Order: sequence, then C-alpha cells, then structure tokens
Amino acid sequence: MKMKKLAIYTLMVALFGGVSSCENPLKDFNLQISTEVIENYVTLRVVDADGANVSGVSVSLVSGDTQDIYNMNGYKDFKLTDNLLVLGVDPARTPTANSPIRFRVQFSAPGYTTQTVPVAITDASAGIQTVVLTKPTEVPDGAEEVVENVDLNPDGSTAAETTIDLPSATGTGDMTLTIPSGTQFKDANGTVITGTNVQIVVTSIDADNEDAVVLLPEGSLRAEQVVLEGGATASGTFSPAAVADIKMLVNGTQVRQFSHPLVVSMPVPANYVSPITGQPLAAGMVFQIFSNSGDGVWRYEQTSAVTGSAATGYRVPFEIDHLTFYMAAEFGQACPAARLVSFSGDWMTNGTTAAIKVDAVWGGKVVYTGDYSITRGDSIIALMNLPVSGVKLVIRKGDGNILAESDLAACGQTTAIQLPDPSDATSTTSTLQLYVRCPGQANVITLLPTFQMFYREVGTTEFKYLGSVSNGYLRTTLLKTDGTKYDFKAIWNERVKIVNDHAVTEDNSATVGTAPGDILGDHAAMTNLAILSQECDNL
Repeated sequence: MKMKKLAIYTLMVALFGGVSSCENPLKDFNLQISTEVIENYVTLRVVDADGANVSGVSVSLVSGDTQDIYNMNGYKDFKLTDNLLVLGVDPARTPTANSPIRFRVQFSAPGYTTQTVPVAITDASAGIQTVVLTKPTEVPDGAEEVVENVDLNPDGSTAAETTIDLPSATGTGDMTLTIPSGTQFKDANGTVITGTNVQIVVTSIDADNEDAVVLLPEGSLRAEQVVLEGGATASGTFSPAAVADIKMLVNGTQVRQFSHPLVVSMPVPANYVSPITGQPLAAGMVFQIFSNSGDGVWRYEQTSAVTGSAATGYRVPFEIDHLTFYMAAEFGQACPAARLVSFSGDWMTNGTTAAIKVDAVWGGKVVYTGDYSITRGDSIIALMNLPVSGVKLVIRKGDGNILAESDLAACGQTTAIQLPDPSDATSTTSTLQLYVRCPGQANVITLLPTFQMFYREVGTTEFKYLGSVSNGYLRTTLLKTDGTKYDFKAIWNERVKIVNDHAVTEDNSATVGTAPGDILGDHAAMTNLAILSQECDNL
C-alpha cells in the first residue's frame, strides 16, 4: 500500500522518575514523529478470563475482506501493543455503514483456546471491543462440566446403553447424554477408533452469564456467519435456551462421528421469554438446534419442541450424529448495514470527553459490550450483527452507573441519544493539551495522532479507560485535581508509554519545542530536537 507522507507529530507519555504534585504532569512527555493517514480503524483488547494481559498472543487475519487491512503504520504486521490491537483500512477505501468492511481475526496463545472473532469497520467509531481468551482447563462461573469414562468392547463399541448426567449450568435440572448399546466412535474421516474406553467431557453453559459466554466460539452471542435452514447465510444474534459443548476421546484421538445417533436432553429455564414473539416458555414451543465445530460458523441442524411442564421442568431433546457445540435457541437476523448511534449533550460544547460503556440487550441478555470515547467531534458509533428489532441500549459510565437507555432504531435509521452530563456533584474538570512548535516558528501545531489513554490511582492495580487523546487534547471529569496521584498509560501503534505517580491540575497544557517555556522531554531530548527539525522542514 502506498502511504502518503504527512508531517504529523506524536507526543506520547514516557516513564521517568516521579515528580511532585506541583509540577506539570506533561514535563516528561517524549516527542516522537510518525505518519498517520489511516482514519478508519477498529481496536481490539485481548485479555484472559480475569482481565489480565495474555503473553505470547499471535494474531492472524483468516478470512473476509482482509486485503485492505493494515496496522496503523501501513504494514501487514499484526501484533498486540500491551493488550491492544489496532486494525486500519487502506485510506484509498472508504467504508460506510451501508458498506462495512468485514473480516475475521484469529488470536492464539500457548495454553489458551484459539479464538476467532468477526470484525467490521465503518466510517463511525468502532470503540474498543474486548476479546477474552480462556484456557481449556478453566470452568468459569455459569458453566458446569463432567468427565466420565465408558468401557468399550474390543471392536470399539459400547457394551450397554449409557446415560451421562450433569447439573445444568442454568440450575434447572440435569442435562443428559444417552449413548446406545453397540455405538462405535469415529474420527473426522469416518474411521472407527478402537480402545479400552472412551473419555466423555460435557460442558453445560449458561448463556445468561457473561463469564460463561466467553466459552462459546467467538466468545459472543452475536455471529457473523450463521447457516440457516435451507442453506442461506446471515449474521445476527442468538437467544439461547440451552447450550452444551460435548467432546470425546478414544486412545487420545478426537471423536467426531458415531455409528448410532446419540440423544441429548437439555433443561430449559421456566422463565425464558421469546425476544421475537414476547411469549413465555410453554410445552410445544419450538427451538432451532445449531451446531458449531469451532470454525466460527453456526449451522442449523434441526428443530426441537419443548417437552415437560412448569411442575416437572421443561426440556429440549434432540439427536446428534457428530460432536461439536450445540445450542437450542432463537435467532434474530441482523440488518445488512451497520446501526449508527449518535450521542449529543450540552456538556459536549466545551470539548469534554466521556469514556462510556455501551451494552446492547436483547431478550434480557447482554449480547454486546463496547468501550467508547465520546466527544463533540467523535460522537457517532457503529454497531454490528444486532437483531432487527427488540434491542435496548444501556449506556454506562466507567463505574457502571447508567447514564442513558434507549431502544435501538430500525434498520437504516440512526439512534439519537441525549447523553446526560457524565460528571457528578463532586467531579472536577481537568484538561490535557499538547502542542508542537517547530524550531524558529512562533505558531504551534496541534496536528497530533489519536492515541488511547488509561489511568489508575496510585496504589491500585487496574488501568481504567480515560478516553482517546485527539489532536493532543483531552478534557475529562474522571481525574481529581486535589493532589491525588495517578499512573497513566498511553498506547499508540507499537508504543506503550507509562507515567507513574503524577498529580493533575485543572489546566495541564504544554508546548513541545525549543522556544522559552517549551518542553522537549527529558528522554533523548537531542534526538527529539533533530527529528523535530527535520520534520518541520517538510511542512
């Protein structure tokens, strides 16, 4: 890809010795120069089940419209910076809500289950989307797992009918798996596997529990590719009534097929209400059965009618002839275009940034969560793969408190949300403004790349999202100006810069340059001066 040369100056935070609370927190900022011409991008945050960084993560783009996807330096070299991955679109292409660029990204790390997630980029903000990597041995809250061994005959068949029971993760009764007598187990090629026993691992997953949903392929109830009854493919969201992952091994070989169908019976919570019809659960209600072999594609298998009653418990029984994830669910197809949400509020007029969390709720389940930095100049976000109707948006502050709620507008319409002031009675406002002055020039430059800023109070462990620093500017109500000290972390491209133990004031402005009163950074100042002088000559 040809990258147009632009003289853009990046001012990033560098880690040096602490300073007293009366000193300017911008004192130790380090000037670095780079080009940035990619405007449309998505940011993915990769963590483990506890929210911690994962070591040794490998990234690959595996399918979809990947030919025009690059890192922010314009190369096809994809790797995490700290725990963030930023993927941008060739500036020769302009994605829109009606024509998003869709592709799939695969994350793998030693000791973790490989995760493949769908990604879409438009010309609206994609925010920060979190990808959770789990270990095969981890059973999170909201999941139940049982491991059993069944003896086999010399020809690899079961000697008697066997039923495996495990408590359902939904707490509504036992899930059962019945294996007929004489069943043989086959590999992916259909070859019978012989051995002394078959190891059976069954995991029941409560789709109402966000901790357990990460076990699903793609780690989400939203899906980019779903093969429907009849063979058509669509994107959308599942409302599961029951979910299970079934694995089997014979002599260390993974089982994929059987000589006889097995029977699965999964309990369904009595309080299930259809997000499509609004009707409560009752005997005879029909669910679609979908399977997913871990390739990121959910496939329609069959339908199953609910049996039982409120007194005895409701169940969904069905036969299976291969091993995979199985889900009894309703499926809400998505709009073909992205859904735009536009935020407004009087508090935006002074340039304040709000770091918000957007939850999409469908059928009582949180089916999507993303982090966004909302400002006057960046107030529109794009949402993908959400059902055509019945979706409610819940907007939260970083502390979890609700700011606003709204129904998601119909396909092709923008959802307008009046966002209340995110500050409270005890909030103070502080500004961070960075400028660059070319040597010998009177005017300053504010043409700076956007980077993500995180913060935490000194003595705490978790970095929280402060927002996007755009053109060197951030105005926020999340920081105290009473002498409280913070650690700051800035992430941009392949750089992570951390400043520890800094206090902020109401006005934290500084100019990077060589004029009286300017700062150049304490780290490699002469190198910064040489780069600044050279790049300024290109203006």
